[in-house]
Order: sequence, then structure tokens, then C-alpha cells
Amino acid sequence: MKLTATPFDPQTGALLPVYRDAYLRGDLARSSARAVEEYLRNDATQAHTTVTRWHEMSTQEAEAAAPTTWVQKQLLFIREQPQRFRRRAFSMVGAAALVAGVSMAGTRLPSHNAPAVPVSLPEMTSLAAASTAAAEAAAEASATRLVTVSGRILNEAGQPLVGATVLRKGTSVGASTDANGRYTLRLPAAVAATATLQYGYAGYHDQELKAADASAQGVTLQPRAKRKHWLFF
Repeated sequence: MKLTATPFDPQTGALLPVYRDAYLRGDLARSSARAVEEYLRNDATQAHTTVTRWHEMSTQEAEAAAPTTWVQKQLLFIREQPQRFRRRAFSMVGAAALVAGVSMAGTRLPSHNAPAVPVSLPEMTSLAAASTAAAEAAAEASATRLVTVSGRILNEAGQPLVGATVLRKGTSVGASTDANGRYTLRLPAAVAATATLQYGYAGYHDQELKAADASAQGVTLQPRAKRKHWLFF
């Protein structure tokens, strides 16, 4: 029985997952299916999610996943330009597996289950643009994501050093400790694993530590040797 209700959330306008899956199974009425396809043409992220979902369904329940016209066009693009798709969509979760699945699972490709669907140059260009936009958005989100590094800076007796500093080496990004010797530093996720932190306090030797090795237990700084002052009469 074909589903005829609206496939979109009445509050947000987003495509409902249950109707997305129904569309991929061929269980939507024609008018609803056309509305879904129009929605996917205008939302690159949802388009990628939908193709990925089709691949999952074709792997887990091969008979249930019907290659709709829209899906066939997406897969044709991936098959004809796999390197281009991989390069532009690699930052998306599952992109590599999707390309591999489409390239290798020949018995499940649309050309084996349904007549080939011609794709015009404008449609191919639109698919490429959608893939690029989604990849760029994913890359930008990854680049701007921050992670928190926290810990304590202590003296040789295990007491907190108030006002001690921790800097990301080579930059002016840093933080100072509070009354309990605690600090919190936010770093870009892309560099957090390799960044070097430089700890310092007046009268103490500086210490360097990889951000990945910083712990809540704290860093202990050692005092510099006091200089002796000789008096001559």
C-alpha cells in the first residue's frame, strides 16, 4: 500500500526518516515521491544521507531497497566519476564505503535491476555541485570545532601555582590558572593531537608537554636555582 501522507515534519519541514526509507523502497505515492526528490535536489547533506541509507538498505535487506530514478542518477554519477566523488566527499562519514560499495557490488547496481536512466549534463553538474557543497560544509565544521584541554599547574611541593600560564607553543593562545591552580584551554580539534603546550611561572623552569598527554592530575614545575649574592667589603 502506497503512503500518501506528507513526508515532511510539519514543524521543521525536514524529511522524516520513515518516509525517506519508504521512498527508497518505492512505497510512496507518486506525488509524495516527487516532493521528496525535489527536496533532495535542494539539500546536498540530505541527498548524501539518503544515498548512504540506500546503500545500507541494499546491503542489509537487498529486496527492500528499490533503486528509484533519483537514486539511479546519484549512483550513475558515482560510478562514472568515482575519483571525483571520493575527493570531494571523502570528509563525509561513509563516503569511502559508499564509493566502494557502488563500484564493487555489481549485482545490486541499477543497471542490473532496472533500465538505465540517462543523466543530462546540467543534472550531472548539479550532482557534482551538491557533492562539493556538502564536502566543503563538513570540512569547515571540522576545522572550526574546538576541544578543551584542562589540568593543574603545581609547584615542587604539590601546591597550586596561582597565575601560572599555559601557552600553545608558537602562538599567543593561552590561559592562566585560578586560585586552585586549574586552567582550561580550548584548541582547534585539527591540531589538538599534535600541539605542544608550554607551562611557565616566574622563578620556575618552563616545561613543555604534548596537549594529548596533558592530564587533570597536573604539571609540576621545578624552581630555578637561587643566585647567590656575594658581598665585598
